Amino acid sequence: MTTWYIKDDHQAGLAPLSDLRASFEHRTGGVTTLERISKRLGTLPSGFLCDDPLRAKMIASRTGLAIVEKASSELGDHPEIKTPWDILSHLPALLAEDLAQAEPLNSEVAAETTGEHRIDVHEMASILQGVVLDANDGAIRIEEGAVIRSNAVLVGPCWIGKYCTITDGALVKSNTVLGPHCKVGGEVGGTIFQGYANKSHDGHLGDSVIGEWVNLGAGTTNSNLLNTYGDVIVQDLSGKRHRTERQFVGCFIGDHAKFAISSTIMTGTIVGTGAMVATTSYTPSPTKRFAWITDAGERTYHIEKFLAVAKTVMSRRDIELDSATEAVLRNLASR
Repeated sequence: MTTWYIKDDHQAGLAPLSDLRASFEHRTGGVTTLERISKRLGTLPSGFLCDDPLRAKMIASRTGLAIVEKASSELGDHPEIKTPWDILSHLPALLAEDLAQAEPLNSEVAAETTGEHRIDVHEMASILQGVVLDANDGAIRIEEGAVIRSNAVLVGPCWIGKYCTITDGALVKSNTVLGPHCKVGGEVGGTIFQGYANKSHDGHLGDSVIGEWVNLGAGTTNSNLLNTYGDVIVQDLSGKRHRTERQFVGCFIGDHAKFAISSTIMTGTIVGTGAMVATTSYTPSPTKRFAWITDAGERTYHIEKFLAVAKTVMSRRDIELDSATEAVLRNLASR
């Protein structure tokens, strides 16, 4: 049996997506980096390395992996992902690998289909009348408990996770991944939802990475292309500017961020963990962690109020906010 270790690395570069998860817990295709490397090597790692004791406790609590102080980490030929836009750049290749390696789901497909790529639908998924599954350019996977409502169109390659709902008439374009328990409507493409997030209504979302417990209000729309068609420059949470060397970049949204109806998110916007955006102007880039933004200005979302709301939202999915994650959230809010 192979003995190997993995490191929680590049936390600053991946912020805010890395605020509440290890770098290897990111969904970087249909599955997380940890799941993909474990499948390649045939076994889970024997432990993980992390330089931050508070984060390490949170990661160990969630993954069940042992914390180790000294060991060499293993990525093999897996790409090293250092920034949120790196996730987008590697998404097509990693998603194609995950779809090809995934366990077949051989239930009968009760939908209009086109194309020669694999279409895997779990027997406990539900596909309503008028759905179109377009597998001309890539495979489509619909997992257990997912519901694809009437007249939705799914374009492969795409991965619809467990217990997701695609709303009536939605367009899910290629290279889209929905982690478990997401609800998505409108037009979405080239985007990863980590899980437990909602974009239920009309509006465009493209070339983006969305954390957990995010809610995008009705009509919320993002831009993923500059009017100049130039390479997108992203300003991170510390104010440093980065050239992404990508023409298409949408937004990167940390866990528990919430957006009011008709929110506008400009190209390359980063939104910090726990932010609340309710302004008729465009979302500031970057938006700080725990920022509370309205037309009256910006203030700080009080941590006790934030935690109360977060616990209420999570309880709707019968999930409790564990003490290790709460400690990390309090530490983020104190910075």
